[in-house]
Amino acid sequence: MRLSKALSTTVVPLVAFAAAAALANACGVPIGTYSPPLSGSGSSSGGAPDIGASSSSGSGGSSSSGAIGSSSSGGFPSIAPHPQFGSSTAAAVPPPPVSGGTLLVTGNGAVVASDPDRDAVYVVDTTSMTTRFAIALQPGDEPGRLVEDGAGRVHVALRGGGSLVTLDPGTGAVLARRAVCPAPRGVAWEASSDLVWVACATGELVAFPSAGGVAVHSFVIERDLRDVLVQPGQLTVTKFRSAEVLRIDPSGTVVRRDKLFSPQTRVPHVAWRTIAGPLPGTTLTVHQIESTESINTHVPGGYGGKFGGFPGSGSSSGGVPPCIDLEAGAPVGPDGVPAPGPTARPSPEIVLGPIVQSAVTVLDAAGRLLGTAPVEQGVLPVDIALSRDGTFSAIALAGNGFGPLPSVQIVSLNASRNGALLNLAVTGKQVIAVAFDAAGNFLAQTREPAELLFVSATKAVQVLSLSAQSRDDTGHDIFHTQAGGLMACASCHPEGGDDGHTWILDGVLRRTPSLRGTIAGTAPYHWQGDQKDMSALLEAVYTGRMSGAKLDSGQGALLTSWVESIPAPPAPGWVDRAAALRGHTLFESAATGCTTCHSGSKFTNNATLDVGTTDIAPAGIGRAAFQVPPLVGVGWRTPLFHDGCAATILDRFGQCATAGHGATSQLSKQDVADLTAYLETL
Repeated sequence: MRLSKALSTTVVPLVAFAAAAALANACGVPIGTYSPPLSGSGSSSGGAPDIGASSSSGSGGSSSSGAIGSSSSGGFPSIAPHPQFGSSTAAAVPPPPVSGGTLLVTGNGAVVASDPDRDAVYVVDTTSMTTRFAIALQPGDEPGRLVEDGAGRVHVALRGGGSLVTLDPGTGAVLARRAVCPAPRGVAWEASSDLVWVACATGELVAFPSAGGVAVHSFVIERDLRDVLVQPGQLTVTKFRSAEVLRIDPSGTVVRRDKLFSPQTRVPHVAWRTIAGPLPGTTLTVHQIESTESINTHVPGGYGGKFGGFPGSGSSSGGVPPCIDLEAGAPVGPDGVPAPGPTARPSPEIVLGPIVQSAVTVLDAAGRLLGTAPVEQGVLPVDIALSRDGTFSAIALAGNGFGPLPSVQIVSLNASRNGALLNLAVTGKQVIAVAFDAAGNFLAQTREPAELLFVSATKAVQVLSLSAQSRDDTGHDIFHTQAGGLMACASCHPEGGDDGHTWILDGVLRRTPSLRGTIAGTAPYHWQGDQKDMSALLEAVYTGRMSGAKLDSGQGALLTSWVESIPAPPAPGWVDRAAALRGHTLFESAATGCTTCHSGSKFTNNATLDVGTTDIAPAGIGRAAFQVPPLVGVGWRTPLFHDGCAATILDRFGQCATAGHGATSQLSKQDVADLTAYLETL
């Protein structure tokens, strides 16, 4: 990762914060150790400069300024420092999981920030550093992604409110509120049709006239949709957990699906944020890459792994390429024709390291890999922003907020430009969104306290308080912060759910379970029920496998309380109601036996049973007993079963069915379809 020396005028404000490191001249050459401190900062640690101590104004008032401070971390060891959470506290209403990507800089320079924790949207004047408007929404709306249309209106996806709200940033007025789907996520404006597109986690893709009115298009694509981009001749929509990039034609048909970068022994998951890339038709995605090797859970810190550099490099930097190289464009074959397929120039392999790492990937319009760069020591990369000239991207690392690790990293997108690394640490706060304005100034939004950080060319950091309302919650903080091995609980349980990954733990397959509405009252935990309660689980996983400090009883209780508060996900609206009713009757019938085990409000009896499913271990294939999983939100968390056998709910009744797992072999195809429809609604 690099910051260029040959900066254009649009990113000149970043020069003041460039570290003076001499880095490699080409992509694929390792960075080596961390860079010297920022010029003029007075730091000698080599860590990220700390701007957490800057003071802030009251809500909507004038801001105070301060120079970037120094880090006292002494550099980054191979196992990260333990976070410092301070005094324990619980919010009166549990805050929602971190989702990121809630900042927008409008065409006229205003900054609009969604605040999902406080159900508000703020309009900020960065010239005076004042909040012009604080727009209150309905409780539980959880505003997320934003987009500006051609008339200057701002459209906000309400993740919890199931709606699209349209605002006038010039007056602070709410112009419209339109129901979309149960779980809106991404939002984009299409200039040619003047439509606002909304992608939904429940699978819908909906288009509205920007000036108001009912939906003019509504397609059901597939579950887990995340961001949506308008690109020539098609829409590009990402999937969150599987980290796929779908190309969708005007009829709502998926015409191609592309995969993001992953080195050997890793697979891509959790596409936190995707934006338009620096070249026409390209996409820029920040995502996770997760291990496909067997992980020893009996070794302390087994999830954190051990850092290594590139093969033969001797680097201790964690094996991170220094930049994304876009200069050469798309790869071409010997005849000069662009090479086919989803891959392009080879990228350095990541060796060792935590079992979950972060990466930035650039794809072209044909799905070819233009460049990639793992994010050095980056945990929960929840947002990415591109400078106006397309030279740099900034990444928000929400999982690094309570220690000296960088909360923001800058990535160079130009390999020939020598430069330096830029890391910013915001002590005690989670950075959840980042942006650049037209002048190249950098902005970051923090969750608690609700603040906007403005980094200008004068080496000063201005901090504007967006709200005086505290949403401080220790359980939430612990869940979303790297424990000590560069992994957070939310690394495998993003947004409180699951990453969709099937791990190899001690030689056996284990799918990540979802935490959405499934934890309270369902002990014991883990697939084989080997953790009797949350205290035992935290000791084994957080402190043991994740290298976390031992939580005191108060911290453990607050983390448990917050996890148990994660709500169940909403059901999609496209399920055939009549089929679901028939499926409910089948589910409840004695003939199928479903409710023998899947009973109660969570659809589990908490038993550990052998229903004939197999377990593949080093000794061979055998049978084993597993916990009866809750069925709350089952349609959100495919693949299913302990080993991820069932890619869909339908597969549970087909290739993954066993004689001991209910009495379903006698069901007709219509019965299975009806039962599947019912399960989709849970």
